Amino acid sequence: MSAPALPDSPSRLLVDLMVMAMRASVMGCKFGLALFIARYLDLSSLGLYGLAAGAIAAVPIVVNLGMNHLLMRDAVTASPSEMIDSMRHYWGFVTFAYTVLLTIATLVTVLFGTPSLWILIVAVIMFEHVGNDIFYLLSSLQRHVWANAIGFIRGAAWILIYVPLAIWDSSFRSLPYLFGFWLVGCMASVGLFAFLSRSWPWLASFSQPFRLSVITEAIQKSFLMLLSDLGFITSQYIDRYLITLFLGLKVAGIYFLFWTVGSSATTFLALVLQQRQRPSLISAYRTSGPSAHRQLAWRFLQTTALATAALSTAVGFTFQVLLPWVAQPALTAQWSAFWLIVAGLAVRYMADFGTLALFTAHLDRLVTVTNLTSVGVLVMAQLALLPLAGLHGAGAAILLTALIMLLWRYSLLFGFPISNGYSRRVGA
Repeated sequence: MSAPALPDSPSRLLVDLMVMAMRASVMGCKFGLALFIARYLDLSSLGLYGLAAGAIAAVPIVVNLGMNHLLMRDAVTASPSEMIDSMRHYWGFVTFAYTVLLTIATLVTVLFGTPSLWILIVAVIMFEHVGNDIFYLLSSLQRHVWANAIGFIRGAAWILIYVPLAIWDSSFRSLPYLFGFWLVGCMASVGLFAFLSRSWPWLASFSQPFRLSVITEAIQKSFLMLLSDLGFITSQYIDRYLITLFLGLKVAGIYFLFWTVGSSATTFLALVLQQRQRPSLISAYRTSGPSAHRQLAWRFLQTTALATAALSTAVGFTFQVLLPWVAQPALTAQWSAFWLIVAGLAVRYMADFGTLALFTAHLDRLVTVTNLTSVGVLVMAQLALLPLAGLHGAGAAILLTALIMLLWRYSLLFGFPISNGYSRRVGA
């Protein structure tokens, strides 16, 4: 059966142009927001924003328990009724989990007088979680325009409103206002999805009894993916917490700005290239087998390598041109560390493509092992190099870890005969 219908999409060329424009806008807005915080707030506020952004990325990994990956992978070939039934059980579980977290955050704020900002951040985490699920669900269903339109509202539209307003009126230049606008953007994106999918049989599905067995079975099947996700997200965000611990919040702000610049390029590529690569690799493996999957992965790898090198270089030089506007001398003093961090993030993205290829071939155990190993390697490298070389040590640790993981994952994908490398699949 075909996927549930959404409003008709334009032609293929127009779709590609629209997707590129929306993803470029998200990349540019995230880039600009970091520059805005550095220029109009301060580097310590940027550091705190970076720590909160790390939590916003990490908490959903714990809450979803790895279920989202398997659901999105199954959505490529599942019938509409099966897909909707799985999603309503999963989102019911997610809603319950965040209700508990919001209740705890509110009680802690009331009883201990902690800043109410944390309640706002938990709310942002919840809607970011659902927004990411929506993006990957629509991408799996090949609804790329709507996936990116919803992603644009969540990742860019609110910034385009907030930043000019805060430049015009200084009273808006605070983290509570920033996260408040972020929350409104997330809520608007979820509302758009609800409107677009109003013809889907949600009511019929939700009228059926909730079956706890659906969640428990999904959690059991997703255990490896949970471990893998925990390893992946830790390797992505542990740096900023270690830098805060060793070098302080201001230096963490500098690192987060450099990281934002470097990752803006790879995030753009992940949401433009991998958005199409992921379902194509899943379909190639399921319909044509391991050999076709590996050949397609090799073609995608070449495209990804060229795009990563070109875009990372372009973004880096763009930041160099914009740096005087930020008016923070501490950034100029760390310029060589900036390029080391950009290089490390580019190589990390190439290593992460190896994870995507392993996952789409159902090599879940290998995905988990490599992701968990990357955490250990990165933490050891950061602990060894941060005290010795500061931000240069942070960049060197990222680059070293990424090179090790890149070589390992690609040897698993391309270094063994098909019969050996792909026979170790789990959960196919």
